[in-house]
Parts: sequence; C-alpha cells; structure tokens
Amino acid sequence: MSRKLYRWVLGLTLGFIFIIFTFLIILSFDAANETQNWEFLNFDFSKRDNIISAYGGLLGSILSFIAILFVILDLIYQRRQKTLEIEEKEASRIQELKDSLGFIQVYIDKLYKSNINQSKKATDYSNEEIKHPTEMNRMSFYPNTFPKLILDVDKQNIYKAFREFKPGSDWKKAYVDLYKIADFYDKSTKEVTDKHQIHLNKKYKHSSEIAITLDALIDEVSNVRNGLLTAHTAHHSLLLENPYFIIVNDFKERTIVITDERKKKLEDGVDPEEISTGLMEFRMDIVGPLFEGIMQRYNSDHILLPEFNKLLTSSQEFLRQTEKLIKDSNDYASHINYYNNKYLSAESEYQIRLLEISKLLEAFV
Repeated sequence: MSRKLYRWVLGLTLGFIFIIFTFLIILSFDAANETQNWEFLNFDFSKRDNIISAYGGLLGSILSFIAILFVILDLIYQRRQKTLEIEEKEASRIQELKDSLGFIQVYIDKLYKSNINQSKKATDYSNEEIKHPTEMNRMSFYPNTFPKLILDVDKQNIYKAFREFKPGSDWKKAYVDLYKIADFYDKSTKEVTDKHQIHLNKKYKHSSEIAITLDALIDEVSNVRNGLLTAHTAHHSLLLENPYFIIVNDFKERTIVITDERKKKLEDGVDPEEISTGLMEFRMDIVGPLFEGIMQRYNSDHILLPEFNKLLTSSQEFLRQTEKLIKDSNDYASHINYYNNKYLSAESEYQIRLLEISKLLEAFV
C-alpha cells in the first residue's frame, strides 16, 4: 500500500469513526431527555423498557461496528508497515546500486586521468629516445591500479545497476565496453612495462658491446699514432704535415676532450646515470671523421697502410653498431608513439569511450 493511499484510507476511517461517536453522543442525549429533570449519571428508565432495549441494541451494534473498524484500521496499519519495510528494502537496494555506479564512475575518471598523465610521460620519453638514441632513456609508469579496481567490483552487481538505471540507449554495449577497456589496460600496461624493461636490457647490452668496440678502436688508434711517432722520431715536426698522422692525432685529441669532461663530472659528484655515454659524440665528432679521413686517403692514394686498413674496419664496425642502436631506439620510440596515440592520448578511441561512459553514469550517482 502506498503512502498516499494509506493516508487516504486512514483519514476516511477516522472520519467515519468520528461521525459514529458524534451520532452516539447525540443519541445518548436524546435518550437522557426521556427522563424529566434528569441529573448526570442519575436516569430513571424503569418505565421505558422498550426505549432502553432499542437504544441498547443500537448501541451494541454500533460499538461492534466500531470494533470491526478498529480491527480493519489495525490491519491497514500492519499492511502499511509491511509496505514500508518493502519500500525501505527497495530504497536500500537502489542506493546500493547507485553506490556501485558511483565507485565505478570514480574509477573510470581516475583511469582516464592516469592515462593522460602516462601519455605525457610517453611523449616525453619518445622525444628523448629520438633526440638521444644512444642514451639510456627511461620511462616511468603510473601504478596499474584503476583497471584492476574496476575489474574487482562485483560484475553481477554492476550489471544489475546498468539494467536498473539504463544509462544511455545502448546500456548493454556501454557495460561490455567498460569491462573490455578495463581488461585491456590491465593487461597492456604490464605488457608495455615488460617490453620497456626488455628494451632497456637490450639497449644496455648493445651499448656495452659498442663500448668494448670503441675501447679497442681507441687502443688501435693510440698504437698506430705511437708507431708513427716512433718511426719519425727524428722528424716529429714533419708529422704535423703527415695526413695519416693528422687523422689519428685529431682522434686522440678529441677523445681526450670527451673523456676529461666525463671525468670532471664524476669528480663533481654527478650521478653516472645522468652523464652522457658519449657514444653519439664519438660517432659524429670522432669515429665518423676518422672513417671519412681514412676513406679520403684511400680515394686519393688508392692504397692504405696495413694498420690503417685495420682502423678502417674497426671504425666501420663501430659505426655499424651505433647505427643499429639508433635504429632500434627509433623503432621503439615509434612503437611507444603508436601506443600513446592509439590508447593513452585524449584523442584515442578508448579514452573517448571512457569519458562517454563516465558521463552516462554521472547522471545516476
């Protein structure tokens, strides 16, 4: 029984009882007037048996009817109480469903913002990886919390909430999309994190191999330079005009500049991880010019000294290794850019869908 109907029935019943009591009072005064000069609680009906009998019968019937009305009123009250219990349970159920949608809506918003923040980190990382491909660039990751929180909420309860409130014309698709997207981010974040660590490990290994090649090349250049100095002990001044000596001497001087700068930074307490590996500098400013200088001598003389043939091979190996490192870094940066644009940026399909679902739920929480 609804509250409005209960109030109407209660009012009608009480009104009817009031009318009956009013009628009894009037009837009682009328019966009392049958005795002349009557006093309160002092009536003489000894000679009016027929009137008293009729009055008593009527009064008994009316009181019996009133008793029935009170019984009915009690039944109505009990019915209303039962209805109230049902209404309270229903209100509690609705509120519980609203609370579930509220939690989900908050988690969706948090997931969206987390992805936006991760998108900024991915953009910064990919730019650094392209700009400094030989450095050990690292990308930090936000905790993969909110997809798991969405997935951990009772799916059956959330489905009941969607079915109850029907957010949007195609609420079933919204429900399916929500869990599809949450499951994707839950799995893909771990996958991207693992791949990033694999890339770092691979890059570190590759950089270490290049460093070994570079160290060997530096030793070879030093040996060749020393050999030229030994061979021309009496004519050191003439070496400054020797094109072969100029090539290896420039290599040594530039190498000393880079190594001294790195040593100074270490002495100043700079974290080694924040100091450039120098591989790109060696490639562009030292090994590259070494390779080009030797090739120029070969193109000019059409022959090379044996030791310079070996230097040419070693410098070419260094350049090939660094080229592969640069390509791997660029390829990985492209992969991160693709993932960022496809799944993390505000313009990505999944992010747009998350916002749509959040707005649909916002109207019911």
